[in-house]
Amino acid sequence: MSALEIRKVNKRYGSVHVLKEIDLSIESGEFLILVGPSGCGKSTLMNAIAGLDEISDGSIHIGGRDVTHVGPKDRDIAMVFQSYALYPSMNVAENIAFGLEMRGVDKARRAQEVARVAKLLQIDHLLERKPAALSGGQRQRVAMGRALARQPQIYLFDEPLSNLDAKLRVEMRTEIKKLHQRLGTTIVYVTHDQIEAMTLANRIAVMKDGVLQQFATPQQIYDEPVNMFVAGFMGSPAMNFIRTRVVRAGSHYGVSVRNGAGRDVVLPLPERGNGLSAWVDREVVLGLRPEQITHVTPHRLERPLVTELPCTVEVAEPTGPDTLILIRMNDQEVAARIEPHAQAPVGSPMPLAFDMSKAVLFDPATQQRCH
Repeated sequence: MSALEIRKVNKRYGSVHVLKEIDLSIESGEFLILVGPSGCGKSTLMNAIAGLDEISDGSIHIGGRDVTHVGPKDRDIAMVFQSYALYPSMNVAENIAFGLEMRGVDKARRAQEVARVAKLLQIDHLLERKPAALSGGQRQRVAMGRALARQPQIYLFDEPLSNLDAKLRVEMRTEIKKLHQRLGTTIVYVTHDQIEAMTLANRIAVMKDGVLQQFATPQQIYDEPVNMFVAGFMGSPAMNFIRTRVVRAGSHYGVSVRNGAGRDVVLPLPERGNGLSAWVDREVVLGLRPEQITHVTPHRLERPLVTELPCTVEVAEPTGPDTLILIRMNDQEVAARIEPHAQAPVGSPMPLAFDMSKAVLFDPATQQRCH
């Protein structure tokens, strides 16, 4: 039995079609992340799951029960909001216990649950404090504690870390990951941050303009994006998109590229048995992630599908553990990721290794993946 099933869900506000035929299913204990740019429909879908927004058609099932027309309080869900939504007049313990009190749970049981989640979230020393005396991270822990005290079938997190500073966001992300690993709870989590999505999820649903673009594991989405939107949205820095042509090289296939110095070379394509012959001499978009273009070392060049090509360093952006450099190929800027010690001076040539083992091709007309 699936913990959550969303079947052909549509949501319209008048003539505006916000959610379009959404189909999703997750099992008990999974961590699902809904990700996409602002306005893609992810928060609307979250509100539909919570019962805060009525869907136009389709159905929503939680734990095998059709809850499409069931009110939020009867859906057996708990929600953590972006804004924390804590009661300022109540202390931490009272905020955590409030939902239980509203459901008629007796005082002894409430105290037991408050102690359990406070210890779990390491906020047991804050139970007497009011929200105004807490940091942003502590307030978010209290909001999570209030949800965890409920022990529902599904926890819904609506961009819970977006109000925190960068360092605290990373720390809280780790805490949420640990919490999920310890409790094995079912979580649906909305974010626009693809790093959060890659880090936390068992599976990711990538959305754009109300349409589910891809639903898969983080690694599948990263390595096997179904279209250029997913490929460009997931990954930082974004995937390089290089307009080129498919050519035949003996019994194999490749793509023709020209470096900034005007040298032409054929980069080999992995054999995936999906009809590359139909694309020979046709324009395609080559997708290569920056880490697939890096400095040359002997062991890299020994790998199959790795080709060395001299390129000119146009811009260098040190990040500490590595350096991002911009080069030019087919008259387009292309990002490469190298180790800091390997960088050549800006404006000078540098040999780079192109690993084509995970190269993907897209149809420039439809932007769908074609190889």
